[in-house]
Amino acid sequence: MCLSLLLLSWILLKAPVQQVEAASQIELESILSEMEDSVLAFRDHIERVYQSRCDPAALAECAKGNFDDCSSIYPKSQCMDVSRLIDSACNNDGNNCNVLWDKNQTTVMIPAELADGPMGNPTDPQVIESVCHSRLAEPFMVEKYNFNSDHRMYFGSSAGVFRIIPAHHSETCGSFDPRRRPWFVAASSGPKDVVLVVDISGSMHIGRRMELAKDAASTIVQTLSVADRFAIVTFSDDALQIGGEKGLIRATDENKKMMMEHIETLTHKGGTNFYAAFKAAFDAIERTIKDELTTGCNVAILFMTDGTISTGPGEDETISLVNQRIENLKTNFNQTTTIFTYSLGQEADARVTKRLACETNGIWTPVDDLEDDDLIRAMSSYYKLFASGLGQGGNEDWLAWVDPYRFVLGGKMGTGVSAPAYDRSVSPPLFLGVAAVDMLIEDFEKALGATVSSSTVLEKLVIRSTLRCPRIDLSQCELEALRSIGGGESSQCGFCNDTEYDSTVATECPNQSDLPSDIWNNTEMQGKNYTERACCVIGTTFYSSTCAANDMPADEPSSASTEASSSDSTQTPLIVGVSIGVVIVISFLAFFLCKRKKSSRKDQIFRQNSSIDDNVIVIAPPEPLPTAPPINPAFNETEDA
Repeated sequence: MCLSLLLLSWILLKAPVQQVEAASQIELESILSEMEDSVLAFRDHIERVYQSRCDPAALAECAKGNFDDCSSIYPKSQCMDVSRLIDSACNNDGNNCNVLWDKNQTTVMIPAELADGPMGNPTDPQVIESVCHSRLAEPFMVEKYNFNSDHRMYFGSSAGVFRIIPAHHSETCGSFDPRRRPWFVAASSGPKDVVLVVDISGSMHIGRRMELAKDAASTIVQTLSVADRFAIVTFSDDALQIGGEKGLIRATDENKKMMMEHIETLTHKGGTNFYAAFKAAFDAIERTIKDELTTGCNVAILFMTDGTISTGPGEDETISLVNQRIENLKTNFNQTTTIFTYSLGQEADARVTKRLACETNGIWTPVDDLEDDDLIRAMSSYYKLFASGLGQGGNEDWLAWVDPYRFVLGGKMGTGVSAPAYDRSVSPPLFLGVAAVDMLIEDFEKALGATVSSSTVLEKLVIRSTLRCPRIDLSQCELEALRSIGGGESSQCGFCNDTEYDSTVATECPNQSDLPSDIWNNTEMQGKNYTERACCVIGTTFYSSTCAANDMPADEPSSASTEASSSDSTQTPLIVGVSIGVVIVISFLAFFLCKRKKSSRKDQIFRQNSSIDDNVIVIAPPEPLPTAPPINPAFNETEDA
């Protein structure tokens, strides 16, 4: 009887918990699917309005029709309520201040090197077109955001322009480039195995070569998403994998941070052994495949050097090795490998690195150590190659999730889903940029209750991001176009002429004279610091000079009260709490009956072996009452309050 009651209590505890967890999983799937549908609709709209970007009327409205993230006053600004989030730069110990935002307006961010005209205007026609193109999507973005304000919506163009709703000011001006963000690269390249091969030979001390190598390696690592795996190989006289010969590791935030710390410690010494470098890179890839830890998708080897081979086998043997190992990966593991070679510095010897790329169907790009923005341009060939492949048939509705990251505004954690956008009127489709939708992690938790952890959400994102491997099948002419995009005519291998790949390169609007020279609605905040531009008294609609920044570090999360949880969220701990109460009562009863039965049996044995008369009443000392089992802290309602 007592065992039956204990079994019943276990069943009663397990069943409601499993039901709640199953319901939360279903709700999580529903939220993720809703976000995916939202970003695909946004992508479709971006692609539709691209066809109207050159209309004279659209260009005329684009003139003075945009708001800058650092210099403009927004038309319908409101001081954000603290129930949503608190900007620690403005709110100091409850001083009734917060940050301005405009929920009916988008804002535009352009990297400083592209905003090279008067009053922070861009002068590059492609950048101006990108601003005007994305402006055509603004009514759609405003409508969708006001329908569901949990989802921020933004678009990053291949030219480096970023547009987001809601509009808010940036704390650091001119530093944001969407092309360097994981959500952008993940959507434009898909899951991949990446090996960075970095030259640390003695000649790397010349000029800024070592600095360029470190910047390039760190830039690539930063852009990787949790769906990717990566390794770093350094070489001089010989080659060495950073972190030991363990194959490729998942690109989690922790692993990326660890590898970037290793990159910063690199020093130059010794000769230059290309053969050993490529051998180590392919060995790491094959080791990962055999350990069944690979993404199973496309492989990229990014080879960074400043010169020629000075030790080890020569260039012919090296090229032969690379082609052989590429073929092995294709034949034995059905994985496509692309070699990207980079010549670092103006005076770098580029002959061998270019030959390596051309003879292995790869891409070679020179990197100027005197141009601040040349690194981004050079690295663009890496994601644009994969993006071009994603635009082809078989990769329809490609989506990418990224692991949770900290929002710049408010410091809270969130995650997002993104999709590449194309001009599909040409063949092959022309990559335009990436559309994205994101959401605060606390909004996930608010919708799901306390039963699904952040690690479970992350696990779901990894699974969704690696379910499909994009098929990359580019012709020689398409490769030639990508070489031209990254490094100009000098990067081409001579396989095609310009007319054979015109569709791969963005065409300028025919009416260039109609492009606006001044795209900003106003620049009244230019030259002011962040608190002067963004901080406000709650309940007002204008900036305030009385709200000063506090001493909280910029990268530390803000403390923010959240909106009240929905009824669905409060039901979860209630259901589990009631269930636990019932289980405690049944467990107490079972324990009491079992003890009573055992005590009765002891009395019988005692009497059988005792001279005490059966008619005498024996009074035993009282047994302590059983204490109720502690409530499982995993279901404690205060855990996620």
